[in-house]
Amino acid sequence: MVDLGGAENADQPVSGGTEEGGRAGMAISNPKEPVFDRAEVPTLRALPPAGPTDARVHAEVEEHAGDEVGRDTGVRVRVRRNPLWRQMVADVCGLAAAAVVGPLVVVAFSNDNAHRLGASGDVLLAGLAMIPVFIGVFALYGLYRGVGRRLSHSVFPDLGKIANALMISGLMYTVIIYLWQKAEPLEGISVATTISMCLAGMVFVPVARALAFGPLANSSERSVPVIVVGTGKLAATVAGHLRSQSGVEFVGFVDDHPLDARDVIGNLDELPNLCRAHSVARVVICFSRTHPERTIEMLKSLAGEVGVSIIPRYFDLITSASRVEDLSGLTMLDIAPSSLSPRARFLKRTFDVVSSSLIILVASPILLAMAIAIATTSPGPVFFRQIRTGRDEEPFAILKFRTMYEDAESRRQELADLNQVDGPLFKIKDDPRITPVGRFLRRRSLDELAQLFNVWKGDMSLVGPRPFVVAEAERIEGWARKRFEVRPGMTGLWQVSGRNELSHLELCRLDYQYVASWSFGWDMQILWNTPRAVFRGRGAS
Repeated sequence: MVDLGGAENADQPVSGGTEEGGRAGMAISNPKEPVFDRAEVPTLRALPPAGPTDARVHAEVEEHAGDEVGRDTGVRVRVRRNPLWRQMVADVCGLAAAAVVGPLVVVAFSNDNAHRLGASGDVLLAGLAMIPVFIGVFALYGLYRGVGRRLSHSVFPDLGKIANALMISGLMYTVIIYLWQKAEPLEGISVATTISMCLAGMVFVPVARALAFGPLANSSERSVPVIVVGTGKLAATVAGHLRSQSGVEFVGFVDDHPLDARDVIGNLDELPNLCRAHSVARVVICFSRTHPERTIEMLKSLAGEVGVSIIPRYFDLITSASRVEDLSGLTMLDIAPSSLSPRARFLKRTFDVVSSSLIILVASPILLAMAIAIATTSPGPVFFRQIRTGRDEEPFAILKFRTMYEDAESRRQELADLNQVDGPLFKIKDDPRITPVGRFLRRRSLDELAQLFNVWKGDMSLVGPRPFVVAEAERIEGWARKRFEVRPGMTGLWQVSGRNELSHLELCRLDYQYVASWSFGWDMQILWNTPRAVFRGRGAS
């Protein structure tokens, strides 16, 4: 397994005999190591209390960080609205919409006079009156826990809890309405009405949340300020990922011994005041030459004030399927099996066949228009076929709408010096071999819609690792060959995480992570994020 963090500074010891690559957040004393002198640790300042002290804090930050920090990074005080209230208001709006739409759906499809439109008033009032109960159940399911510390307010991680909470809330609603009707009969309320409201809630609650933290929030309310502790390759990689997230604002690096002065806004002593001045919601701890005990003491002073995330030492092996275990107070992370079960493979393949068939049927007019445009603007076939490496390293012919001139492959060698990506990949910005129509299709990834036929046939999947050509695949070695255990995908983590802007090593790491952490919900989240990445044209060429 390639370790991005340990190799870069393995020869640079830190005080106390440790190395930069020491376990993040898990400092276990070694009796053979020199004893760390606590007197060397400067006194740590806790975060200033909230209130009318912003000007004082601003002055302190400029005093400790220097005029250059204040000038270059734009140190400022910003009041961020509480995301918890925003999420709760979104849930109330979503539940209110479900209370209205759910009964109307039953009225539209039911022949029972009890469900006539004139009798839906009682149902509407009862549904609105029960919203506090639904919100209470949501809270019991932890849907409002840690909202203010989240880097992303995507609805996908909470979909399972929302479904369970709606089911329990619907059951409670039925019981309460049954007892209510004992005292005062209500018209139009039935089990069908309750089920319809809960199903509508599964649509309107996530949509309301997405709107609340998306189009209906301004940029300052959507962004989550983040500081990275540490410098080096791993810290730069983390900062790159943070910058690529639309809801995250990367503030800068904090390090006592920075390897690179760019974007460094202070040292560890200044971290609490910097967090206050920038309204930082989260601090990400990467590898640093600062002694682990000093870093731990600083994190303890921040606990409860800002969210803290730690990049584990062997982060390449840690996936979303890893479990946290406790060994007599010592926290351990389990490395989950990095393979798909037969049941998971069957579910994934079934979804691919059904979805690709429906998309081909619905998009057939667009596919036909693209084929006509290609055929009439440049000589050559409509489709471009190329041999790629698929599951179990079996070759297959991938389909794309042709975007280049016919002699594109023969001109590759003469353009080799212009290649802008590392590893075996070959990509050129403003490639002269691309046709005008092809440039438009590539910018929006429309040329890849032809791969729907590969998905339907079984050569590819809607979501999976990037399909490499045979020559590129043969150069992939070691742990990165795990990608060949699944079908390559039309989209994947590589698409929504930066596309061609990622290095070859990063692509391989994402492919490994995808195989090791696969879940159906993760596939849905990647598919949801793909259109946004495509229409932004991020990394496309």
